[in-house]
Amino acid sequence: MEKLNRYIIGANASIFQKIDPETNVEVFMPRNDIELKMAIDFAKENDLPITSKGGGSGMSGACTGASREKVVISSMRLKKIHELNFEEGYVVVEPGLTPDELNYEIQQVKPNWKFFVAPSSRDIATLGGIISTDGGGNDAWLAGTMVDNIQEVEFFDYDNNLIVVEKIDNDVNKAKITCSDRKLEKQLKEKDFTLLDIAGSHGVLGFISKIKVDIKPLPEAGKENYAVIHANNLNNFGKIIYELIELDIPLTYGETIVEARHPDISGETHPPMFILKYPTEFDGKIKDICENIENADFTSIDLKKFERMADIRVKMAKRNPPEGFQMALFEGYGIYGKNLLRYEEIITKINDTLRKYTFEPFIKFGHAPSVYYEDNKKIKGIIMHSREKRPEELTPKIVFDAIVDLVSACEEFGVTPKPEHKWPYSKNTMKHKRLVELTEVLGKKFNPFLLDCKLDELADLVL
Repeated sequence: MEKLNRYIIGANASIFQKIDPETNVEVFMPRNDIELKMAIDFAKENDLPITSKGGGSGMSGACTGASREKVVISSMRLKKIHELNFEEGYVVVEPGLTPDELNYEIQQVKPNWKFFVAPSSRDIATLGGIISTDGGGNDAWLAGTMVDNIQEVEFFDYDNNLIVVEKIDNDVNKAKITCSDRKLEKQLKEKDFTLLDIAGSHGVLGFISKIKVDIKPLPEAGKENYAVIHANNLNNFGKIIYELIELDIPLTYGETIVEARHPDISGETHPPMFILKYPTEFDGKIKDICENIENADFTSIDLKKFERMADIRVKMAKRNPPEGFQMALFEGYGIYGKNLLRYEEIITKINDTLRKYTFEPFIKFGHAPSVYYEDNKKIKGIIMHSREKRPEELTPKIVFDAIVDLVSACEEFGVTPKPEHKWPYSKNTMKHKRLVELTEVLGKKFNPFLLDCKLDELADLVL
């Protein structure tokens, strides 16, 4: 059973799936803070690094801990709701709850309330994992990413110091820091430590034990329209996104299918296409956008068809080709600004690069318009994900040569390659430098491989 736990705990949705159970020296699944602190004490007594594990639905490979000896601490049993406050609009929860689980509990009390962060993996991804990746989803355009929906985070460092980071004035760049170690508290204050540092840190700062998240009422029913928009080419498709952002249209749901080479998907959706839900009063503005873009086809649809289209989009990543298998080689392209007006050129370059390494483009989809943070700046654009047909003769060298080339292509076009599973290429980013600086203060013992990994080490994890 112990060895089985070591295998299971390494499972994740990234391309890094080769698990060596012997390097997971000990696996802990704490049920409360006391058991969590005991797990951290075990790691410290044995001088082992710690890897935090949520639902394993992320595409980064961060939760694998690589093939280094380590202690793995899972949040799967940390699912308690400590406080549910509708008057002030927040809930205090443990990190192992998923958004779907949280919303189920909220709606048992108030059916018209919700937690508004909905990544595609919201039935699997944990709240702790979502803040660690600063996930978003189709609500992010209006609600923001995870960090925008958090008021407070509690976490433990390697010395079992409890650190509380509280947002001030609803500003992600301002925080009140409280720590059981006054010296460490002073150091973190001097570093201007905020929730934005925790967001997207991938577990290198400590183990998150509690999160205070925002909850809000749902929009009033009966005042929303549904539509699909088709474009005849990708530049016109990008122009639609650009205009929606420029006019700041408050879409309550915006999803895209950029490319689809599965017959069950392409036949019904005819990409590139948008699936939209929006307040009724913006119907005229959205139609005007389409009328001013050549061959942009706007069609109003009813709720039943909207739900069918949305279901197709959400399940796209789970569809394998009729022959062979798909994989997520390079997850997360942030395309924004005037680059949206040359979408065709960008997608052509990405696809040419994939084919150079014998990956065949299969599906591309995304949240749009959406938002994400690049360092401490909020970017408005599309977050596009892709899946490729896995080459028959896949080797680690093919994978990493392709990733290197894709990163270069993104830099050439000014596209933001979200760095999660391309760790060796993120070392020149401000985020990487900031995390290195903070881990110097916090002990450098949580997921250290993410900040100093090498290509060969990652390559060994590719099946």
